[in-house]
Amino acid sequence: MFQLLPIAALSLSLATIVKGHGFVHEVVVNGKSYPGYAPFTDPYASPAVQRIVRKVTDDGPVTDIHDASLACNVAGDKPAALVADAPAGSKVTFNWQNWPADHLGPVSTYMASCNGDCTKFSDPSSAKWFKIDAAGYDSSKKQWASAKLIADGASWTSTIPASLAAGQYLIRHEIVALHSTGQPQFYPACAQVKVTGSGNAKATDTVAIPGLYDNVKFPDIWADGFNKFTAPGPAVFASSGSDQQTAPASSAAPAEPSSTKSASPSSSAAASPSAKPPASATAALPASAPIASSTLVSAAPATSGRCRRSKRHVRHASRHH
Repeated sequence: MFQLLPIAALSLSLATIVKGHGFVHEVVVNGKSYPGYAPFTDPYASPAVQRIVRKVTDDGPVTDIHDASLACNVAGDKPAALVADAPAGSKVTFNWQNWPADHLGPVSTYMASCNGDCTKFSDPSSAKWFKIDAAGYDSSKKQWASAKLIADGASWTSTIPASLAAGQYLIRHEIVALHSTGQPQFYPACAQVKVTGSGNAKATDTVAIPGLYDNVKFPDIWADGFNKFTAPGPAVFASSGSDQQTAPASSAAPAEPSSTKSASPSSSAAASPSAKPPASATAALPASAPIASSTLVSAAPATSGRCRRSKRHVRHASRHH
């Protein structure tokens, strides 16, 4: 019995270390706050919680660029129960629960049509993803997009393209952490939204996920002489207005998302507090990398795993998990 105590203590210590990453704890859509999926509490809630954000199993990364879970994280192939209304041209803010200051890297947001009902769309790895914003490394300020996210209160604001055709979409927000040289870590989160409006445009410049990073060479960010990295992927959808980041929308009381299952107002779980948690560190603001616009065509919306957790090595005193 006494021999088991050190093992239990070690397990608790390791669990504390593993939980030192981050996940999206709140999404603010058009000024309305929706709690994100909380991987350490939501699985045990009774009755089961209903979210617009797809399930994540923990706060760890996806490390295999060919894994289907790269699309919407581990368990992200399972649809969320609800869909949030998002007028075309509106803002969507992703608020993170913890983000380590040393997990430096690019930030991006993509969207993809669910080809109908998002609550029944179970294969995000087959979707056609288009970019609505992305930022990499600002060489003039020597700062990463992840540092901007931290400085903005661990949040990132994106804009739904104003001309986007109405319909239900996944919106995929991601930080890529490059602190562990040779092993990039991907932290995607997917929310379900119903875009409304009179737009009829779709992006022609799309990408598969996995597939987005197949030919990308991620840099050693600690190397002497490193000074440039542009976020990979296609050009930004033209009407997203996201060539620079905007201030996050203020959090409001949690709103009831629309649902194709006609969920009653009481079906949503209690919201997270609207105040954002303190950022894990302070950082100066980097500017987003400029990105060209993609070509648009008028049309109706197009119809159409599991990750490895890696141990991190330390090559520099400033590098830790």
